[in-house]
Amino acid sequence: MTNEEWLNQQIQMLKQQATTYEDQAFYEALAELNRALATRIEQRQGELDGRIWNATKW
Repeated sequence: MTNEEWLNQQIQMLKQQATTYEDQAFYEALAELNRALATRIEQRQGELDGRIWNATKW
């Protein structure tokens, strides 16, 4: 289980336990932020790999 998956599970659990709409909306926004950050991390890792293996810059 990745950190992203673990965090998403925790957020969903907290969202289900939330009693107010504001809290549920907060946890939904937090889950969306988690997904966006995971996407950015994946993209940056790919960019880093591409830069490292670029033979023209060796």
